Amino acid sequence: MESIAQLRKMLERFYRGETTLEEEKQLHEYFASTKVPEEFIPDKELFRTFQSGDDAVSVPGDLDQKIIASIDQAERRAVRTRRISVFSLSGLAAGLLILIAVYLFFIRQDDSHSFLAANEWSDTYEDPVEAYEEARNAMMYVSEKLNDGTEELRHIRQVQKSAEPLQQLSKINKGTKELSLLGQLQRVREIDRQ
Repeated sequence: MESIAQLRKMLERFYRGETTLEEEKQLHEYFASTKVPEEFIPDKELFRTFQSGDDAVSVPGDLDQKIIASIDQAERRAVRTRRISVFSLSGLAAGLLILIAVYLFFIRQDDSHSFLAANEWSDTYEDPVEAYEEARNAMMYVSEKLNDGTEELRHIRQVQKSAEPLQQLSKINKGTKELSLLGQLQRVREIDRQ
């Protein structure tokens, strides 16, 4: 190497995977034969490791399937953990609300502070059939308004359904990153053989 700056630039390019085979060969020769500055000792150790491993790396044929299966398993585990924590918290909140309700409505016997005693309940209709019809009409009105409001969400559901196949692309992206690393390792092995 002509200068330390040139060596630094070539090492940066090497670690980004942008060097040619000839440049990588120069790096191997430099680190094999020259006394290097102290800041490059880890790099020298790395290149020495590359030179000592003449054995070819054997990649199992079903490696990609194993990688995808492990990614799927990790994703399922994460979703299950989130789902369990949500169910646990909602159960805890429901139990807490039940305890508060029992305390406020039934256990507190002091009539001056009791919720039931403070609010005298009275009928607004004399005829139960008329009260039933009025309650039914109110419920139908609320149901119609709720259905009108949620009708617009139908489009969002369609978008979500069409986006589900795109989630598979994230698995492919993770797998290609792993395969890229294996390709770089194979490339280093090819350099060692030369």
